[in-house]
Amino acid sequence: MEFFQTNLGLLVGTVVLVVAWFLLQLLSRHGRNIGSLISRSLRRPVLIGLGVSLYGTWITHWIDKRVDLVDPTTLNRLSATLLILTISWAALNVGHVILQSGSMRRWMQMDDEQDKSMLINLLRRLFTILVLLITTAMLMVNFGIPSAAIATLLGGAGIGFTFATQQISQNFLSGFMLFFNRPFKEGDWINVDEMQGTVESIGWYYTRIRTFDRRPLNIPNSVFATKPIENPGQMYNRRILANISLRYEDIDKIAGVTEEVRDHLKHHPQIDQTQIILVNFNQWDASSINMMVYCFTKTTAWAEWLSIQQSIFLDIAGIVKGRGADFAFNCMTLYPAATSHPNQWSEFLPQNAS
Repeated sequence: MEFFQTNLGLLVGTVVLVVAWFLLQLLSRHGRNIGSLISRSLRRPVLIGLGVSLYGTWITHWIDKRVDLVDPTTLNRLSATLLILTISWAALNVGHVILQSGSMRRWMQMDDEQDKSMLINLLRRLFTILVLLITTAMLMVNFGIPSAAIATLLGGAGIGFTFATQQISQNFLSGFMLFFNRPFKEGDWINVDEMQGTVESIGWYYTRIRTFDRRPLNIPNSVFATKPIENPGQMYNRRILANISLRYEDIDKIAGVTEEVRDHLKHHPQIDQTQIILVNFNQWDASSINMMVYCFTKTTAWAEWLSIQQSIFLDIAGIVKGRGADFAFNCMTLYPAATSHPNQWSEFLPQNAS
């Protein structure tokens, strides 16, 4: 490192930087996919990082020779620190580029693109943490801290940090749990603790969903570790469940109505015939007799399900009308007593009543 603090070292370093810039520029323009991406990711760390390290230490050394303020050991450590930071910066950029490349996606051999994205995000997080830990350890060694002390310090700091940031750690670890357990993925519609919407991204600390009124909602990842998660997006069918009220006058017709509705559903092309189909008279209500309709559609798309349900309800209405029955509504029927005489209440009527 002392060589680059001299005028000759500055000249050699400048030439190396110019050649490196030229090679990276050439590779980024004419290289193939991965080579071009790597060269672009290295351009800033190499030119900026190494440039700052080279010229910064040379300027500091030049000032020190005239003022004698900086110890040579400190100057070497400063130069090494800038070099370590530059290498870490370059390693992070290259690692992220490789993880995001199409070659990595093809190597994973996963059919679901959302699963690929989640795995890539997880690998990026792990790689970033690993590089930061290695960088921290190298900087501590560079400043003369013994290895045993570094291990003890990092271990104690980790324990203290865990207790001090327990909630943050819980959210962070829950983010990893979401990937390995995969109760949902990006694009799924979920419902957890009365919060529901479409998952947009699964982050380090929060999972962002988009509610049905198009508002963003950030949920701490720890919520998913303690609350039940409903994922309607992974259901196999959608259910149609209805209680249809008929009049008590139609008690003699309800058997025929239920039989015809059941037969209609068993031959309906949009109803899943592998699932249970129930159509039964199942309740005596205050002002109606109720028929339960229970079946499942083949589609899970909400809009299609609504259209199919509407069509089936209209078909049921046609069957009920075709059988001479009708639908009930809340009402009260008064029946006169059999022994009542028409003039029995005449003394209570007004004198001019007819």
